[in-house]
Amino acid sequence: MGPVGEVLKDAPLECGACNKCCRKNPGIFLIPEHGDDPGLYEGHLDVIDGRPILKTKSNGDCIYLDLEKGCTNYNNRPNVCRIYDCRSDYMQWLAKPRTERRAMMKSGLLNQSVQKEGRQRLKAVLSRNASTIAAD
Repeated sequence: MGPVGEVLKDAPLECGACNKCCRKNPGIFLIPEHGDDPGLYEGHLDVIDGRPILKTKSNGDCIYLDLEKGCTNYNNRPNVCRIYDCRSDYMQWLAKPRTERRAMMKSGLLNQSVQKEGRQRLKAVLSRNASTIAAD
């Protein structure tokens, strides 16, 4: 892990009211081997390639997203929702070749508003920790 990764590890993500990663998402896969219990999502699952995935609303938002209240299943949200960090996702995306990034955007596999949010939050953390990174 490089110096930026170390800074992110020590700077927990405070999502607050941001719900960009829950909107217009291609889907949230459940990963039972990481602790997800598909039984908790009875009636709200589809299966794609043999893997359980949360259903989405017709506009692409997560089935559990309420724009005023946030996640209506917060205490039982999937593991990926618990650990997702838009800042590190942005760094991984940025490391990909430009042609691959463009293809991901065009295919809908990439939520541009999430990437913009990740970029803004990453810049904020890095500006607060510039001296730490420079020392490495």
